[in-house]
Amino acid sequence: MYQDLVRRFNEHMELKRPPIGLAFVEDVPEGIERAPGHVSSTCTFWRFAEQGVFYATAEDHWSCPVGMMTMGFETPPVAQERAHRLVKSIRQVTSLADLENGGLPVVTKPHSHIVYGRLDQFPLAADVVLCIIDMRQAMQVSGSMEPVYWPQEKGQSAYTQPTCGVIASAMNTAMPSMSFGCVCARAYVGLGLTDVVLMLPASEFATLVERLAPAAATPPVQQNHRWLLRWFPLFARR
Repeated sequence: MYQDLVRRFNEHMELKRPPIGLAFVEDVPEGIERAPGHVSSTCTFWRFAEQGVFYATAEDHWSCPVGMMTMGFETPPVAQERAHRLVKSIRQVTSLADLENGGLPVVTKPHSHIVYGRLDQFPLAADVVLCIIDMRQAMQVSGSMEPVYWPQEKGQSAYTQPTCGVIASAMNTAMPSMSFGCVCARAYVGLGLTDVVLMLPASEFATLVERLAPAAATPPVQQNHRWLLRWFPLFARR
């Protein structure tokens, strides 16, 4: 379904890791196996998804209460209490938003399962596409699409914690979103020092691939200059 788009995307971006798809579904298509047991964090599924396609239930996300909440699963009171305790324990040493006051983005699409998998092997329509990219590749994307953003009252354009919040952000706003990666994601997904997580609504993926084509043919110096003019208009007046 996505093989040709992924091939072209890789050609333009020179990705080190394959993009993955996520689909939030009520019923799992035949032939897709369940995830092989519980994981320590929701984002661990992203790493597994680079190897193939599988589905996971709310129970499979139980060990990660914050991730379980962002994925939009019905969260039992015990899990909610665990999530709130986790938030309280790390809020004093991080910039994590106050989840207890509604600061946590949550997937609103009704579902009982999530299908994860490599996008070039994905057998159904994805809701979002997750890409692990470096800062150079992030610059390419920003020059080809509307700026990735985080729709909060404070106008934050990119953020760190929790990284899984980019999924709900992209799905609920139908706009791309980006995270610099929280501590958990960096540990469990294996993000490099310069890696960021880009989340795209799957409906925008083909558009991005098309827009990247002319940008990929532009010399890097001109790409950098174009990016500066886009993001810092002050440079255009000097």
